[in-house]
Amino acid sequence: MLRRDRRLLLALPALLLTAGCFGTPRADEALEVYELKTGYDDGGVEAGQNRLLPTVSFKLRNKASRSINSVQVNAVFRVLEDPEELGSQSVWAIDYQGLASGQSVGPFVMRSRFGYSGEQARVQMFQHQGFKDVVVQVFAKQGGNQWVKLTEQVVDRQLLAIAPAPAKAAQ
Repeated sequence: MLRRDRRLLLALPALLLTAGCFGTPRADEALEVYELKTGYDDGGVEAGQNRLLPTVSFKLRNKASRSINSVQVNAVFRVLEDPEELGSQSVWAIDYQGLASGQSVGPFVMRSRFGYSGEQARVQMFQHQGFKDVVVQVFAKQGGNQWVKLTEQVVDRQLLAIAPAPAKAAQ
């Protein structure tokens, strides 16, 4: 009986190591954000004022040696040095069929629903004394795991001309 227990104790670490090699990698370890562009998108006119919406566009690459599946991404926009969220958007980035090692997905275009508005031309709004920089944080969540931060960047003070990418909203 003692011998069997000893063999089991010796085999257990090998089994755990093997199981870890075949599991799904963590999103922050597997996913690389690239071709990241930030700026402000034309939010149209509301109540006679021009609107600017902070926007991020990016692609994801699976840099892990294994496939990753069921990943949501969330872009959170905040005014720099303000803990209050300005806006966010979540989308399904990778479905249950997965993204193979070395493969890419995107681009994803994500915007805050809230931004800046003013009577002046959009490009002039960046020079207004009330304009404050916005930071965007991109998070990922794989399956039932916790959200993990993939990247963070101050949104560039530039107008973007990015066509909206079709994306399924995360539930």
